Amino acid sequence: MEERKHWLLSRKFWLAVLTAITMILSDELGIELDPETIVAIVLPVVAYILGEAYVDAQGVKTKKE
Repeated sequence: MEERKHWLLSRKFWLAVLTAITMILSDELGIELDPETIVAIVLPVVAYILGEAYVDAQGVKTKKE
């Protein structure tokens, strides 16, 4: 249960979910996004998630030392 609560409080998780929902809804609503626009939306999100994951991992590593 604690792990599930951790996921629900994670900004990385919600950002990934919202990005996926945005991509799905744009397709379902008939909004035509060209590949450059999709990359412009997804790439910063992926960069943020990877950056935050790195920072989180460094924080865990520091706590163990």
